Amino acid sequence: MSSTTSNDRPKVTKVTTPGGMASPKAMARAGWASVLAAGVSAYLLFAGVSGLWLWLGPFSVASQLILLAHSVLGLLILVPVVVYLWRHIRTWYRQKLTAAMFLGWALLALGVLAMASGLVVTWQALFGLRVGDLWDWLHLVSGLAVLGLVVAHLVAAWLRRRPAAVRDLALAGAMRSFGRRQGAYLAASIAGLLVAALLWPTASYRHPPPDDYSLPAYAQNFEEYRGNPFAPTFARTDDLQMVRPELLAGSRGCGSAGCHAQITDEWLPSAHRFSAMNAPFQAVQKRFAEDREVAETRYCAGCHDPISLFAGAKDLHNLSLSAPGMDEGISCVACHAISEVDQRGNADYVLTPPEKYLGEVAARDGAAARLLSDFLIRAYPGQHLADYDRNLLRSPEFCAACHKQFIPEALNRFGMVEGQNQYDEWKNSHWHSDDPETDLSCRDCHMRLVRESTDPGRGEGGDRRRGADDGAHRHHGFIATNFFIPEVMKLEGWERQVALTEAWIRGESVLPELGDIWPEGPVASLDLIHDGSAQAGDQVEVRAVIQNRKAGHNFITGPLDFVRSWIHLSAFDGDGGLLAEWGAIDPKSRRILDVEGLEHTIGNPRDEGTLVLEALPIDGEGRELREHQLWQKAGGKGKRVVFPQYSDTHIFRLQIPPGTPGPVRIVAELQYRRYRQEFLDLVVPDMESESGVYQPTVTQASARSEISLDGP
Repeated sequence: MSSTTSNDRPKVTKVTTPGGMASPKAMARAGWASVLAAGVSAYLLFAGVSGLWLWLGPFSVASQLILLAHSVLGLLILVPVVVYLWRHIRTWYRQKLTAAMFLGWALLALGVLAMASGLVVTWQALFGLRVGDLWDWLHLVSGLAVLGLVVAHLVAAWLRRRPAAVRDLALAGAMRSFGRRQGAYLAASIAGLLVAALLWPTASYRHPPPDDYSLPAYAQNFEEYRGNPFAPTFARTDDLQMVRPELLAGSRGCGSAGCHAQITDEWLPSAHRFSAMNAPFQAVQKRFAEDREVAETRYCAGCHDPISLFAGAKDLHNLSLSAPGMDEGISCVACHAISEVDQRGNADYVLTPPEKYLGEVAARDGAAARLLSDFLIRAYPGQHLADYDRNLLRSPEFCAACHKQFIPEALNRFGMVEGQNQYDEWKNSHWHSDDPETDLSCRDCHMRLVRESTDPGRGEGGDRRRGADDGAHRHHGFIATNFFIPEVMKLEGWERQVALTEAWIRGESVLPELGDIWPEGPVASLDLIHDGSAQAGDQVEVRAVIQNRKAGHNFITGPLDFVRSWIHLSAFDGDGGLLAEWGAIDPKSRRILDVEGLEHTIGNPRDEGTLVLEALPIDGEGRELREHQLWQKAGGKGKRVVFPQYSDTHIFRLQIPPGTPGPVRIVAELQYRRYRQEFLDLVVPDMESESGVYQPTVTQASARSEISLDGP
C-alpha cells in the first residue's frame, strides 16, 4: 500500500507478511529509497570506472587525481559499505533465488575480494617498496568485475520491479529517487575531479633557449652543429628545449623513500656521481673556457655535466660553469631518461625528460609531498617504468654514447682526431661474440650483480644469465679504476667504493655470474723471462711480459694522458742488496722514474727505462698537451697499450757486478695510478695537500724469479 503527501512525493508504508516479515514489495521500496544504497552503488560505479581509466587511460594530472580519489574514497566509504552490505544481506538472504539475487551474491563475493585486495594494495603503496603483482592483478580483475556486476545487478533489479512500479507510485518514486541520488553523487565526484585537475598547479620544466643564449661561434660553421643549442656536444633533448635542473636532479630522493636505497648508496661515491664536481675536471673546464669561449665547454658537459648543460648553464652569462645539480654529475634521471643513442660517440644521445608525478619535485623539501609522490609511483608505476626502465639501458651501445670520444674539427680547428674509445675496443675484442652465452658487455663486468637485493626492481628475466626471480640488481658503483677522487672528496660510502675498486684493480673480485667465462686472477698478468743462470760480471737480459687477460678493452684505456700503468722492476743480490731498479716512484716528486734519478720519458724504446702504458696528446703545431687540453688535440705521441688477449714485452738489461752474492732475485710489479703526477701538479697543485690524501699506487700483478750465479 502507499499514500501520497500534498506535494505528491511518495511515502513508504511498511507492509508485513503473515509471518511478521516485511513483504518483498516493501523491502524493495525501502531499498530503492535508501540514501546509503544510492551512495554505495554510486561509489562502486565510480571505483570501477576510475579503475578502468587507470588501467587504460593516459598518464596525466587528472589520472593521478583519479587514483587519489579512488583510494581515499575507498577508505572513507569502507565502513558504510560494510554496514550497507550487512543490512542488505539480512533483508534479502531468505528470498527465493532470482537473477538479481544471483548477481547480488556474485557481486558480494567479488566486492569483498576487491575491497580486501584494495586495502592490501593501498597499504603496500603507502608503506611498502612496491605493490605486489598478484595483489595488483586481483584488485584490477575483481574491481572490473564489480563494475560489470553492479550494472547487471541494478538492471536486473530494475527490470524485476518495473511492472510493479507502474502500479505502485511509492516504488516508482523510490526508484527515481535512487537514480537521481546516484547520478548526483557520480556527477559531483566527476565535477570535483575536473575542477581539481584544471586548478591543480603545474610547473613547466622545459623552455626554449633565452634570447641572449650564446651559441659557439666556430662550431656554427659546421652543418651538424648549426643551430643546436647544446653544440659542440651531440647530446640533446628530444625537442631541443632547455630543461630545468630540478627535473633531472634529486637523485637522493630515489633512495630516501626506501625504494632504491641500495642503488643510491652505490651511486653516491661513483665516478658517474662526481663526474662534474671533481677538482681536476673543474680545473680543466675552467682553462677550456678561458682559452676558448664558455659555450664550447658544452662539449665536455654532454657526458660530465648533463644537468648543467640542459639547464643552459654552460653559457657566457654563467662564468661559474655550474648549475643546481652539478654535484650529482650523471644523476639517476640524466642517465635513465636517455631514449636514443648512436655509436658515433661524443655524447650522441637523446634525453627525453620524464613525466613527474604530483609532489615528486617538491618531495625534496617536504614529507607530505614525498608521501604523496611515493604513493602515486608505487600505486601507479606505469609512467615511472616507461620513463626509467628502457631496454636501451641494457645495451653496450648505451655506454658507447659517452665511452667513445673524438675531437672534431669544430673543436680543435684542425681535423677529426680519435679520443678514448672503450666501445670499439670492446667490439673488436674476443669478448664480443655472436654467441649470447659467451658475449660479455660493459655492464656484465662493471655492474656486477648484487645478490639478496632489497630493490623493488630486483630480478631481470630478459637479461642474459639472469632470471626474473634471481633477487639481484646491477651494482651502480660502476666499479673500474676510480679509487682516488672518492677518498679525496670524502663522498658518502667512499671506503666501500675504494675497497671494491682496489680489489678490482688487483684482480681479486669474484663475479659468480661470470665464473664459467671470465678467468680468475689479475686483469693483466705479469711474467718474467730470462736465462736461469749467469755469472757475476755478466749482463743479463730480463724480459717482462704483460698480457691483457680479462679487460674487454685495451689495457689501459680511458684518458691516456693521465691514467698510468707501469712496471716497477727491482733486482736484489743474495744478501738483499739492491742491484738495480726501474719504474720506482721518486719520494720527492712522486713521479715515475725510468731508472734512479731519471724521470720517465714518454715514448721510450722497449729496451730502455721501463714499460709505461700511456699516451700524450699534441696540438696542431706538435706541442705536447700536458694539462688535458683536449680541445687543442690534433694528434698524439708515445701511445702504448695492450689489446684484449694480447701481450707486450719490455727488456731490462741488468749488469751483475763482479763478486755479487747469488742468487739474484728479480721482483716485478705491475703498478697502477689514476693520474699522472705531473698532471696533478700542473692542474690541481693543492688538491692533495688540502685534502690530506696523496695519490696511492695499487699493485695489479706481480712476478718473482731468481737467477743463479755460477762460478766465482
